[in-house]
Amino acid sequence: MQPVSAQSVLIVDDALTWRKLLAGLLRQWGYHVLEAEEGEQALALLQQHPVNLLISDWEMPVMDGLTLCRQVREQFRQRYIYVILLTVRESTDDLRAGFAAGADDFLRKPVNRVELQARLHAGERILQLEATLESRNQSLQQALQQIETDLQAAAALQRSILPPHAIHHAGWFADWLFIPSAWVSGDIFHFFPLDGQALGFYSVDVSGHGVSAAMMSVAVARQFLHGRTVERFLYSGEAITPPAAVVAILNERFVAQSSDVTSYFTMVYGVIDRQSGAGRLCQAGHPPPLIVARDGAIRVAGEGGAPVGLLDDLSWEEVSFTLAPGERLCLYSDGITECENPRQEMFGMARLQALLAGQACQPAESLLQTLHQQLNRWRELPADSTAPAGDDISLLVIERLNPDEQESAHEV
Repeated sequence: MQPVSAQSVLIVDDALTWRKLLAGLLRQWGYHVLEAEEGEQALALLQQHPVNLLISDWEMPVMDGLTLCRQVREQFRQRYIYVILLTVRESTDDLRAGFAAGADDFLRKPVNRVELQARLHAGERILQLEATLESRNQSLQQALQQIETDLQAAAALQRSILPPHAIHHAGWFADWLFIPSAWVSGDIFHFFPLDGQALGFYSVDVSGHGVSAAMMSVAVARQFLHGRTVERFLYSGEAITPPAAVVAILNERFVAQSSDVTSYFTMVYGVIDRQSGAGRLCQAGHPPPLIVARDGAIRVAGEGGAPVGLLDDLSWEEVSFTLAPGERLCLYSDGITECENPRQEMFGMARLQALLAGQACQPAESLLQTLHQQLNRWRELPADSTAPAGDDISLLVIERLNPDEQESAHEV
């Protein structure tokens, strides 16, 4: 983009006498003046020179002043050109047509010197404001680009913390769906071995959206990683820490870290015995986990509980459950059940349960793909759309494999 030169003026008039008189006057006032006798020549000069003030006669052959205004607005979108039309017209309709074509101001012929000078000063001031605004917009655009680059990096980091797809652990399988509402998400989840006998799992939904929620979700994931590799508060030796005790540990740590009562998260944490399928879980404000049998029957596992990181001295209850071969444990965030269509109707628990039941005999990959498609259709989007929803969406499906499925599975 060429630099703004508010001291240069282009005069367009097919009448040589009027054009020379006006040009001479402007040169006396210190302006650098270019002249054109018709519209095409004027457009060519505007392409060659960084002129931002244009004075044009309305009545001209071939291309009149209104047409020239329209062409200027069409061809020079990257720089603003202040246009003053010279005319003998006075009707309101004519002025309205001139403004609609892109004119900024009008001067009556014959031109009054004082009025012309005032209009030029007004045009220069507008151009200075325009240049200032353009400079600030460029700075904002650069800042936005940097923010977007940082968010892309943050999103990549957060996705690196998620488990791989199609997880296999000695007779167990897990897969997941994850749709952040923005670049980054407040949802996080995992399925991992605790020792040779037990498997652990969690699903977390941090309050709020965006960067602050994502940072807390990463902090929660870090606690779970340290809990089984460094501090080992998830288990010690052969003793598995009860899920309710783990939730209490997390609550103590996150309450101490934050004085903001809006900084909290809901979660489900639990453990499963690899051999028997017996498990225990603690639900802390998170939607109730669902157990889906192969015949489509659904059981609810969980009885509520307070969110984590909200208040001191809270306690939580545990729920026992057992997964038979072929059954699935589904952990989900409320971004699914509260997903709204354009009429602000929620997807709801009934639709989720119906979908899980209908896909009970299908592979988990098919279930996750079908859920994604159904949520898109609910939002009246193409089935394969990747557009974010109003809230983070996550679903972790943990399945106890049948013996024949175990034989064909690649186990870790």
